Amino acid sequence: MAATRLIWILAVLGVVVPAAALGWLVTTFLFAFSGGQARMVPVVGYGAAAMIAVPLAAAAVAWRVRSPLAAFVAALAATGGGWIVTVLVEWLLSFRLGAA
Repeated sequence: MAATRLIWILAVLGVVVPAAALGWLVTTFLFAFSGGQARMVPVVGYGAAAMIAVPLAAAAVAWRVRSPLAAFVAALAATGGGWIVTVLVEWLLSFRLGAA
């Protein structure tokens, strides 16, 4: 039972953590370095932190209410949809913070 639980936890983390790392790298390049906007560096960091917290919270709620499989699916959905929203928000904020 504990081994199965550990496998599901690692599966959820295997979705969330690499996506957060890749998303952070991509958004840092797009919004903080390409335009020379030093003001976007904290925004990109907060976005990546949110994209770790939100999918993990969604997975925790789904696990508690439904099952480990539902938690994995919730983590996938929150990660995919969340990164789309994160990129759009950071893009809009980049103009607000001085993009040309």
